[in-house]
Amino acid sequence: MGELRAHEQILEALRAQIDDGTLGVGDRLPAERELATRFGVSRTSVREAIRVLEVMGIVSVRRGAEHGVTLRREPGNAFSTIVGLLVGLDHVSVGDIIDFRVIVESGAARALAANGGGDALAPLLDRMEDPALPQPEFHVLDAGFHVALVRAAGNALLNLVEDAVAGLLRKLVLDVATLDWDWADVRPRLEREHRAIQAAIAARDEDRAALLVSQHIRFWGRRASARPPSS
Repeated sequence: MGELRAHEQILEALRAQIDDGTLGVGDRLPAERELATRFGVSRTSVREAIRVLEVMGIVSVRRGAEHGVTLRREPGNAFSTIVGLLVGLDHVSVGDIIDFRVIVESGAARALAANGGGDALAPLLDRMEDPALPQPEFHVLDAGFHVALVRAAGNALLNLVEDAVAGLLRKLVLDVATLDWDWADVRPRLEREHRAIQAAIAARDEDRAALLVSQHIRFWGRRASARPPSS
């Protein structure tokens, strides 16, 4: 491996301090000048390292009178940007995203059904079934339903990744929904499928919950990604 660049040396040193407990969530990093002196690098390299950490969602940067850099208590989600770029560059296909969601969400549905946790999803479905709810807000709640499903399984890393891939597919849905979808027919089917998933989870039917989630994601994911040909 080649020699680490200055900002990479700083990132590695900070990671080591986090690993050994010297730094923790909510802690404030030393001032830019102190970091530059400590590592024998320029302040430009320090700023570059901090920008990388900010983009990764690891630190929060305050500017102005209360300027400073602190380790975030809640993580940002750099996965959203990364996944979007990977798909945009054709490094990862939309089909790969759909398959990944099937694996994650069917497993989450199975785990939630084992605990009979379907009641946690019911309030979201009640809101989605309000006849006066506009279509864009329905899609927001739809994505929230799937994120809530994964969050209920209790894995923090999966939460972040699921939020990223769900956001990408939600954008695809919104991009094509107004072009070729008959919302009056689509919405009732979505509502029925969501309710069936919730009912299977509440009934502790693990196999059925996992199957319904898989079928639901594959059907709508493929439909959303089937963009109409350019005119």
